[in-house]
Amino acid sequence: MRNTGDQGSAAEANQPVDGAGYGPASPSETDRTSQKKSLGVDLCLSHPELILTEAIESSPDVTVRPEQMVGDGTSSFLVIEAAGETLDQFETALARDTTVCDLIVLDWTETNRVYRVEVADSAVWVMPSLVRAGGRALDIEGTGGQWLVHAQFRSRAALSQFRSECAELNITFRLDRLYWTSEEANAGACGLTADQQVALETAHREGYFDVPRGISQAELADKLDISPSAMSQRIRRGMDQVVGSELGLSDE
Repeated sequence: MRNTGDQGSAAEANQPVDGAGYGPASPSETDRTSQKKSLGVDLCLSHPELILTEAIESSPDVTVRPEQMVGDGTSSFLVIEAAGETLDQFETALARDTTVCDLIVLDWTETNRVYRVEVADSAVWVMPSLVRAGGRALDIEGTGGQWLVHAQFRSRAALSQFRSECAELNITFRLDRLYWTSEEANAGACGLTADQQVALETAHREGYFDVPRGISQAELADKLDISPSAMSQRIRRGMDQVVGSELGLSDE
């Protein structure tokens, strides 16, 4: 399973990326232990021309995850998975979204569909900038007109470079959480971090996994005094960790 950690707090996001005293102390560049750590971040990115923004704004209950992006030298194609209860509405909006074209449905169920789209030349996509800056996207989710990105960066300088590139593109950049990850990060039940375990225990106790649900993610976030995006990521990564641990699976 991924050892992403889940530490830090949203309060850390209220300070600048650069500058003395910001967030967790940075490991020394000459300290060999720094090789065992990376900077984990939870970001929220938004811009009218960010890829698929029009479609994901149309259906706030639908969650979109990119699965694969490939290019043939002249065009770029993106495979996405969409899950939610208003997929017909989402699909209509996807067909008219100006950031993509040539829509093809690859797979579908009542609450889950997979699409292949061609990326328009005018579309803004930040993943090349993220990788170029020295980052690694671990989880990307589009919902409510925004992209929630869980990523790792090799240093604060790399994160600052990515933020600068977002600023050049006029992309709204919100840092929800910043923390150093390490090999000791996952120490709870099934390898869960403390935050993930609290999130899952609270979700279970409040009926989040019931059908119908007894509480929404936003209400859970309020109970734990964290952002809805942070709550969503803790539940997803926590469930991923539990399932992988219980079934003996590994990403390695």
